[in-house]
Amino acid sequence: MRLKSLRYSEFRDTPQEWVLEGLELTADVNLLVGKNASGKSRVINVIHNISLAIAGKRSLGDGSFDVLFDHEGKAIRYELDKVDGKVTLEAFSVNGEEMMRRGHNGIGQILAEKLKGRLEFQPPEDQLAIISRRDNLQHPFFEPIHQWARSVFCFRFGTDLGQRTFGVGVKMADSLIEVPDPGDPDRVVAIFQHGKKSFGEAFLSAVREDLQKVGYAADEVGLRQPRGMRLEVPGDLLGLFVRERDLGDATDQNNMSQGMFRALSLLVQVNHAILSGKPSCILIDDIGEGLDFERSCGLIDAVMSRARSSQAQLVMATNDRFVMNRVPLDNWSVLCRKGGRVSVRDYRNSREVFEGFLATGLSNFDFLALDYARPP
Repeated sequence: MRLKSLRYSEFRDTPQEWVLEGLELTADVNLLVGKNASGKSRVINVIHNISLAIAGKRSLGDGSFDVLFDHEGKAIRYELDKVDGKVTLEAFSVNGEEMMRRGHNGIGQILAEKLKGRLEFQPPEDQLAIISRRDNLQHPFFEPIHQWARSVFCFRFGTDLGQRTFGVGVKMADSLIEVPDPGDPDRVVAIFQHGKKSFGEAFLSAVREDLQKVGYAADEVGLRQPRGMRLEVPGDLLGLFVRERDLGDATDQNNMSQGMFRALSLLVQVNHAILSGKPSCILIDDIGEGLDFERSCGLIDAVMSRARSSQAQLVMATNDRFVMNRVPLDNWSVLCRKGGRVSVRDYRNSREVFEGFLATGLSNFDFLALDYARPP
């Protein structure tokens, strides 16, 4: 299941209007670039919020959504309009055939496959029919989008990604060990603990190898009581550590630089997700922030390699020149904001512009810095 395109708007015809006119995504790696306040983080948020809403984890705010997916060669389209907390339009189609549509007051029709016909229905106006009418016997066409929604991972590289969150180690039966919520990136200690127990050396070696790609000479990654930290807890206080071959002792997570810990946390969680066989889409906002050139490039290479090996779709956002220079232009989506409207230029809709720039021999960053993507 791949996200192919997204159109979104909110507060239409008001001073707060914000419209994404259309974002088209490639099959594997996608990089959202643009000047500050162009809408990169907002797009990441919209994709993440849609997944959370479909998974039943969060209610969507008002807005208009038009999302297109590819599932095994089939085009799946989901449309939703919400006004004042009420659904005014909700539609779902497969290859252009409408499976469900509802309008004002929640009244609509839905295909029931076992009954070989369409049923009238009226769910509550504040609820999504894609959730309330989920039924693998009568409406199995909803299942792929639910699988996608439960397998979206979002990481915000500009945050601490769990550096101030520790774990408590206690002895208990395996059946009682908590499985961490992969949707909570602050639980990286618990996620590491689960990955080590579930996947063993395959998980540990993957994290070490990726840290080495980033530029950290990691011989060991693990959990231990952080040096100098003591808390009254019913068990051992646990934090991540990295032992580098050119240092006399390991570095605990509370003593790591922000950039080092962000890289470690991201790689722990991406590898855990991939070994769990879960990710359909990995979202990373502000990737590379706080890292130097070599380490930023290494992180990009490591994440792209892992995503491609798992066939997960990777969507990253950045205005970091190192990241831009590492990701080919044909994987770029350049966001151009004028007022409250955001248009997107990419290799597919602006081929001549992109190829003309490539002929100059300039760096990828210059494509943005020199405003080549500015709409005519």
